[in-house]
Amino acid sequence: MVLDPIVALNSALPARPPADGPARRAGVVQALEIPAEGLRNVRFGWSMVTEATLSLWAAAGDDQAPWVRRWWSDVRGRLPPGRPRLLREIIGTGGYPPDFLLPVVAGGSTSLDEELHALVTTSTGSIRDDLTCAIADAKRTGRTGPALPLATRLLDARGEGAYLAALADELRTYWAAALAPYWDGLRADLELEFDHRARTLAADGVQTVIADMSRHLAWSGDTLLVDMPPRARLTANAGLWCVGSAFMGDRILLTSRPDDTVAIYFAVGAAGATSGRQPIRLISRDLTELLGATRAALLATLDIVHTTADLARRHNLSAATVSHHLGILHKAGLLHRRRDGKRVLYRRSPLGNALTRRKISQ
Repeated sequence: MVLDPIVALNSALPARPPADGPARRAGVVQALEIPAEGLRNVRFGWSMVTEATLSLWAAAGDDQAPWVRRWWSDVRGRLPPGRPRLLREIIGTGGYPPDFLLPVVAGGSTSLDEELHALVTTSTGSIRDDLTCAIADAKRTGRTGPALPLATRLLDARGEGAYLAALADELRTYWAAALAPYWDGLRADLELEFDHRARTLAADGVQTVIADMSRHLAWSGDTLLVDMPPRARLTANAGLWCVGSAFMGDRILLTSRPDDTVAIYFAVGAAGATSGRQPIRLISRDLTELLGATRAALLATLDIVHTTADLARRHNLSAATVSHHLGILHKAGLLHRRRDGKRVLYRRSPLGNALTRRKISQ
């Protein structure tokens, strides 16, 4: 069952609540109990299907971040009219996404094909229950929208398997139009976020790394307090999944899972690049002639933050070679760099952006 998300409380909450005994208004705290066994099994991950689901959820909300509004304005013109119908019915009505569209993948180490295969081969016994909950959530939140007529017709006429197959086809089409052009940047944000979480976990422990995920989380002893209306007793007996998403905004979403774990969905950003989520740009021949092929390729990649090691892997170069070229680009004022612990992070400067976005020759 999906529990309520929190949408930017308009109360005077501090930017980061204290670790214990935070000031909370009565009746808005969900208590998540995490016993010792659960704390020993805290894992981080993300999912391509989850990102597709949450991107549509963000687009349907009235609390969009500025970059989400820009992204959606660009994307919706590329979608076929009225599509994707099934996804809009269960995500875009103002309710909460059903569990089967919020998978968790350890480290995000799968492909879209693998995730869609897992979707269409999942047990269909709970699909009707999840869709019923989606309808109820939409009604409970007072949002107007269809009562899932297309889903109901498909389910009644052809069954859950046919419904999931049609949904998977929609997800594939939606992904190609809405997320594929942005995925390199989004994935880099997710990976950078989890690198940051791993360092925080090693340095400060599991409770700190969880509380640091959102201003809406704080510990009271062994109980995690979440700023959301309480609806059910929730215990992560077998572990906690921390699922990052670029589209969560100032929200928290919890799901209980059949394996007795709980998944908490949070917004990346504490360490993620605040990029414009722009599609990867082609490298112009003029830029290559001006800077050389290697430096032009590195500069084109640095519309989002990367480390030397990131760039070495992406471009199949040695770290020493990448470091040499980055030094030259930095001296020319085309890059910014900053230190994050033992790592140095690089990103294009405004001058570098201007150079990559204009045609040099006439």
